[in-house]
Amino acid sequence: MQDLDPSRAEGVRRLFDLMRRVNSSTETAEVLEEIARGVVEVLGFGVAAIARLEGDYLVMTACVGPEDVRTQIIGRRTPKQRIMDEFRQADKWGILRYVPHGRVDDEFLDNAWIPDYEPEDAPEAWHPEDALYAPLYSATGELLGNMAVDFPPGNRIPNQALRDLLELFVVQAGLALSNAQQRERLAEQVRLGEIVKDVATASSLVGLVSTLERSAEALAHGFGAVQAWIRCFPDGELGRSEHAAGYPAPNPADAGLAVLRRDLGRTAWPQGAAIHLTIDAERSRALPEAREALQDLMRKYHARSLVAAPLGVGVELLGYLVIMRDTDQALNEHELAAVREIARELGRIVLNARLYERESRLVAELQELDRYKGELIATISHELKTPLTSIIGHTELLDESEHGSMSVRAIARNAQRLNQLIANLLNYSRVQDKREHVRLPVDLAELCQNSLELLQFQAEASGVRWTLSRTDGRVLVNGDPDELGRIIDNIIGNAVKYSRPGGEVEVRVSDDGEMAQVAVSDNGLGISQVDQGHLFSAFHRSSNPEALSIPGTGLGLAISRRIAEIHGGDITVQSELGEGSTFRLRLPRAANLGSASAPAS
Repeated sequence: MQDLDPSRAEGVRRLFDLMRRVNSSTETAEVLEEIARGVVEVLGFGVAAIARLEGDYLVMTACVGPEDVRTQIIGRRTPKQRIMDEFRQADKWGILRYVPHGRVDDEFLDNAWIPDYEPEDAPEAWHPEDALYAPLYSATGELLGNMAVDFPPGNRIPNQALRDLLELFVVQAGLALSNAQQRERLAEQVRLGEIVKDVATASSLVGLVSTLERSAEALAHGFGAVQAWIRCFPDGELGRSEHAAGYPAPNPADAGLAVLRRDLGRTAWPQGAAIHLTIDAERSRALPEAREALQDLMRKYHARSLVAAPLGVGVELLGYLVIMRDTDQALNEHELAAVREIARELGRIVLNARLYERESRLVAELQELDRYKGELIATISHELKTPLTSIIGHTELLDESEHGSMSVRAIARNAQRLNQLIANLLNYSRVQDKREHVRLPVDLAELCQNSLELLQFQAEASGVRWTLSRTDGRVLVNGDPDELGRIIDNIIGNAVKYSRPGGEVEVRVSDDGEMAQVAVSDNGLGISQVDQGHLFSAFHRSSNPEALSIPGTGLGLAISRRIAEIHGGDITVQSELGEGSTFRLRLPRAANLGSASAPAS
């Protein structure tokens, strides 16, 4: 058998068949078994066994030989370091490693399988304590496993021809393990990616508690955990209690978790590292107090190992996640990277939830303040209205009697101004809270004509000329005629009020089919760019001293814009300081009321 011809048809056929299987099969265990069987049946070895590297151990996966040998060694776990030590003592035969008897220590022999037979007394005889190995490496030089053979043909040390052929089988075993490793890593990446995706998708759920519950379930299923928990620390700004969720047990109320916050803050944060702990560990990265409490918790849930990772963003520790499993096997580096990514994602989710909650609280407070402000304005205005009405009435009586004087007329004028301010305050309060309005067909051209007639005396007194241009027929919108009239009175009145003597005011009414527009232009004082940014804010007055000398309440435009918005429109302004202004009111055309020349209803 030592004179084996490598070109023998059966051996070549077997090798080519193995090459095809290795490159196409996904059943790694079957391929390894077939490789070992080929070494026995084709090359004539009595035993061929293949071990696969799992963590720090080589686990015997495939074995072909006598049944009693197979029973003894299949599933055996040998520390990787022990095999590497033996490789260093071996003779190198290409990719093979030969360890003659007498070169290994007794401790190794005590833990190894040794054939029970008497060796021949010949230089080329195979000794029971001889060992022939073939380390199995990936293309990048990573150790994947080991092949061991025994009982060579004729119980003779293999010659060069037999070793060359054995190397061909070894190469196929290495390729099979390399392909399996790549498939497993790809599958693991897909699995871990799905866990991260499930947690990220949970952020779309309404409410932080629902998000944490879904995330805890994803962690438990994804990592094969007997229990997963997520806890968020209280938010001091909101004064809220902790948010917590778990799966299958829903609430991590156990005392063992209470010590984790301090422990993680000292040992794992802000690096984002995780704490590993096994049920029997006497030392770990966790502080002693936390270790003992967590081990008690693990016993309660029949877990063998635990991983805890901090949740946080920036320098803020927001909470932690805990994964407990029923195995002593630690998470690998890819799984740990996924845990850290999930912890970061949960940290962002928690922070965003808190920011949203704070924003909602601030919005609610602002709405309450706005409501209170409106009620305050309305209450004060109503309270002022009664005594002011009495003052105005008595000044009119005094002015009509023989006691009338310049002082009485001054009181009357200022009382009227104060009365107008109160009326504007009441209007402002009313339109701020208003959500609906009267829906009637209103002709904007008619409203403009009425407003100009109302303001004609004021315009003539100020030496201001006005013109009105309009489309043929009526420009109809749906709305409240009184409120829309208030807008037009305001913007035309402002144009007259802020025009210099001899100025001109032009009012244009038009439509573009969908929107109706009233444009009011003047060549008066104009408005600075700075003032335009606050023009429609309540109580805003111009920073222009010339404009400030003209009485006003600062509420007219705020009221006008609010009325326009309620009607589905808006008001805009174009202005240059010292050159005049143009205000444009745009409102939706009345639906189903015919053309612009249709008669009013």
